[in-house]
Amino acid sequence: MRILDRYVLTSTIASMGFALLALALVFIIVNLIESLDRFIDQQASPETIVLYYVYFFPEVIKLLLPVTVLVATLFVIGRLTDNYETTAMKSAGMSLYRLLLPLALLSIVIAGGHLYFNGWIVPRILSKKFAIERQYLGRNTGGIQNNLYGVYLRDTPRRIVSIGYYDLRLGQGTDLSVEEYSDATYPHLLRRFDAQRFRWDSTEGWIAENCYEHTLENSRLTGRYYSTCPIQLTTDHKRLATLERSFDEMTYPERADYIAFLRRGGRDTRQFDITHAGEYAFPFADVIVVLIAVPFASVKKRSGLAANIAAAMLLTFLYLVLTKVLQAIGLGTALSPTLVGWSANIVFSVIAAAILFRTPT
Repeated sequence: MRILDRYVLTSTIASMGFALLALALVFIIVNLIESLDRFIDQQASPETIVLYYVYFFPEVIKLLLPVTVLVATLFVIGRLTDNYETTAMKSAGMSLYRLLLPLALLSIVIAGGHLYFNGWIVPRILSKKFAIERQYLGRNTGGIQNNLYGVYLRDTPRRIVSIGYYDLRLGQGTDLSVEEYSDATYPHLLRRFDAQRFRWDSTEGWIAENCYEHTLENSRLTGRYYSTCPIQLTTDHKRLATLERSFDEMTYPERADYIAFLRRGGRDTRQFDITHAGEYAFPFADVIVVLIAVPFASVKKRSGLAANIAAAMLLTFLYLVLTKVLQAIGLGTALSPTLVGWSANIVFSVIAAAILFRTPT
């Protein structure tokens, strides 16, 4: 690795660290001002408040990392341009693409780490953050719970399940009702199963106690009582334990499994599919902003650093707005959810390619 490559990389990483801490501090201070009175009203200890923002910090990193990559790249390359160092590099035969190479490789590494961080680390920490929010801020933000009440779910396209109470630790509950219908589009009730108690057995599945089965066949209703009876459901104990968690608390594999479960139950999952694809696409904005920032900052401007910072804020705003707009438009189309989720990245990749090819190398 050349000395120049090391200089550019170390400067960029240092600038990223400073920008991330500065932006995160602003973000946290604004949130603290908004939430402090609620913490005080609920008599939260200083340790609890500090712990809340420790859990809040990874979520801030998740949102701000593309911005910090953009700001750092614009700052480092802009400073080289203002000092006429990029001009000297080009005079020595070094092209813009060669200057871009180490930063592009760095952004790919960052994007990979960002993807893993967003999909596997942040959801686990959010569960702890949501627990504090429910206790001290009065927010219904999901979280892992030990008891479920009033659960209604579509087990299959023709089967509806309702649960009055379920203890996740003991794997047992009360007031179970299962209704089976003839058709998902024009339903007619065929069978209803009611159980006073039920439990989960890891080897046998669901076991019901004190249960009644009512069957409607040829306009004739018949009933039968069972002291114990096995129940065949596609929803197992593990799946039931995730139903009350918010989408943000699930890792990416858990989200995919959850969406597949909803789809098997006959639910329209297009919104979830688009959101899930967009979550995968977001970290790769780290690469796109570098492809835009390097050629943009390599051209000297009269306004210098101020123009670069303004450009960073504008690009970030446009990316976030375009992501939401394209996802909202794509929701009502027949386009693939994956294509819709990646649509903002595709548009900005085209913009990056246009800027890169139009910039003198």
